Amino acid sequence: MTFPQRTLTALAAIAALAAMAALVAAAAMAAAAARSAPAPVTPAPAAPAAADPSVTTGAPDMEWGPPVGGLVANLRLEGEAMVGGKIAFTLSLRSAAGQPVALPPVAEVYGWALFAQSTGGTKRAFWSQKVYFATNVKDWPKEVAGEKPLTVAGIDLASSDAFASEDGKRLLMAYVKGEDAGAKPVGKMNKVLSTGRWMVKFMVRVPVAGAAPAVVTSSAAEVLVQPPDLKTLSPEARAAFEADLLKQYNRDAWSGQQAHDTAVRLGPDVLPELLKAAFDTSRPPHARLWLVTSLADIHDERAVDALIKLLDDPMDGVRSVVAYHGEKQNSPRLDAAIIAKVTASKDGGLAAWAALGFMIHRGTVPEAVLKAGLESSDPQARAKVAETLAQHASERNVMRLAELLGDKDERVRSMAASLLEKCDNRSPGVLGALVKALDLPGESARKKMCEALSKFSGQSRPYDPSADQATRDRTIAEWKAWWARQSSK
Repeated sequence: MTFPQRTLTALAAIAALAAMAALVAAAAMAAAAARSAPAPVTPAPAAPAAADPSVTTGAPDMEWGPPVGGLVANLRLEGEAMVGGKIAFTLSLRSAAGQPVALPPVAEVYGWALFAQSTGGTKRAFWSQKVYFATNVKDWPKEVAGEKPLTVAGIDLASSDAFASEDGKRLLMAYVKGEDAGAKPVGKMNKVLSTGRWMVKFMVRVPVAGAAPAVVTSSAAEVLVQPPDLKTLSPEARAAFEADLLKQYNRDAWSGQQAHDTAVRLGPDVLPELLKAAFDTSRPPHARLWLVTSLADIHDERAVDALIKLLDDPMDGVRSVVAYHGEKQNSPRLDAAIIAKVTASKDGGLAAWAALGFMIHRGTVPEAVLKAGLESSDPQARAKVAETLAQHASERNVMRLAELLGDKDERVRSMAASLLEKCDNRSPGVLGALVKALDLPGESARKKMCEALSKFSGQSRPYDPSADQATRDRTIAEWKAWWARQSSK
C-alpha cells in the first residue's frame, strides 16, 4: 500500500519560502551563540564521503526537516568546507510516518540549496543551481518504507552556480515549476561564500502523479567555511581574498568577530595585511578593535612590535584591547610595555583592563598594575579591579578586596561588600574590615555590609536605610558589640 500524496499547488512554494525565513532566523541564532565565544570553534568531524556516491542506509538518530508529501529530509556536510575548495553534502530521505512512500524515477528528482549567514546587522544568502540526483545515484528505489532512509552522498556544491538572495523568489517559483528562472549567477558557490558559519538547507522537488510536486526541506546544517591555504593561491586570488577579509572586519562588530576567527586560523601568513589595517585610523572603531585582538591572538614577534606601538594609539579602545589581550602573547617585551604604560598613565581604566588581562590570561597580576588600579582616581577603575580580585579569590586577593571597604567612594565600598559576600571568606580580617567600615558614611554601603555580616555570622541583623536614626544607630552598635565578643574569644 502506497502512502497517499497530498495536492500541494501553492503550498509547496509557501513551504519553501517559510523554510528560507526559518533558515535566516537559524543563522541569526547561530551567530548570536558565537558572540559569546570569540575563539575559533572547530567543528566535530563529519562522516567521510562515500567512495562511490550511491543510495545507502543512514543513521536513525539524525535530525529531520518538516514532513512534506509523506517525506522528511536530513542534510549533513561531508568533511570540511573551504573557500575555493570542496563543499559537499549527504542528503537523506525517509518516510515521515513509517508508511511506504512512492518515488518517481530518479531522472525527475532534483533539488537546490540555500546558504544563509547572519552576523549582527549583516545578512547574506545564496541559492545554488539545480542538482539532479541522477548524477549521484546508481540504484534508485521505487519507494521508501518504514524507518530506513535512502541517502544520496557526494552532492558537491562547490562548483555550483550561486545566485543572489534578491533572485530567490524568482528562482524558487521556477524551480518548483520545473522551469528556468533565467537569473544571472554571481559566481561559483565556493568563491562567493566568505569564511565563517553558514546555515544550509536543501530543498528536494519530488514530482507527484496527478498533483503538484512536493518540495521537501531538509534539516539545517551548520557549516563552518574554512579559509583557504594562502600559499596555494595565485597572487591575484590571494590579494582578492585578503581584501575581502579586511572588508569583513569593517561590516559590523559580529562580522569583525568572524573575520578575527578567520585571521587566527590563517595565522602569521595573514599578518602583513592585518598590521597595515590595524593602524588605519579611518577604519570603523569596531574593525580596529577586532584587528588588534587578532594581532594579540597570532603569536609572532611582528605582532608584538605592533601591539607595543598601539599602546600609544589615540583611540582609548585600542589601548584597552592591548592592555587586556596583549598578555596572550607571553612576551616579556610586551608585558614590560603594558606595565610601563599603566604605571606612567593616569588612566585608571587602562590599569583595570591590564589587571583583568593579566589575571585571566596569566593567572597573576603584577604588583605595579594592581597598585595603579587600586590607587586610581577613577572609582569605576577601582571597582573593576575589585571584580578582578573577586573572580580570582586567593587569600591575598580577598584581603585586598577587604581593603576597598575603606574606599572613599561609597559605590566602591558597596561593590566590595557584595563581592566579599559572594567570596564567602569568613576570616577575621574580612569580618573586622566589614564592621570597621560601618562607621563610614553611605546608607547603601552599610546595607551591603550588614547583609554580608548576617550571612557570615548566621544572624539576621539587616540595616534599613529608611528606618529612623535611633534604629540605624542601634543596628551598627549591635554589630560592633557582636564583633567585640568574637574578637575576645
